[in-house]
Amino acid sequence: MRKLSVLFIVSLLSACVNLPDFHNKQQLFEEKLNGEHIALADCTAKKLQSDGRSFMRFLQIRNRQYPDLGISEIHALDTRYLRSAYAAYAPSNPDGILFYGEPGVEVLPSSQRSDYDEAIHAFVLTLQKHDEKTIAATLKGNSYTGRIAWEILQRCATQQLAQ
Repeated sequence: MRKLSVLFIVSLLSACVNLPDFHNKQQLFEEKLNGEHIALADCTAKKLQSDGRSFMRFLQIRNRQYPDLGISEIHALDTRYLRSAYAAYAPSNPDGILFYGEPGVEVLPSSQRSDYDEAIHAFVLTLQKHDEKTIAATLKGNSYTGRIAWEILQRCATQQLAQ
């Protein structure tokens, strides 16, 4: 009986250690890019929202801008873990109501910026104005969907340079 209780405690502790940590997402990418942070964020958010792959449909894209800080952030929230996602609107429901519109831009003051304002992020892409022609881009979060977002950002930066 004692061995069984020790085994139970060890398995419980190992399960707790392996729980996902939603607040401390690892940084995946960081790079300086040419372009304007508002235009790059807008392009990236629109392309992420229009991505038709099934695993990307679970993401709710939010484009947030903080003009007084010179920062744009793209938050990708996993709707499977949001408390406010009802079954009728959940992308996982095959009979659900899907919204195919472009993500609206949320312009917020710097006082509303917080690292812990959303609990369930798939990734957060931060674009900070470095000077008049360059931005510092940082991506934290899930490595799979984050890599897709980073590739889309790279394409948007290339398109903006070509114009």
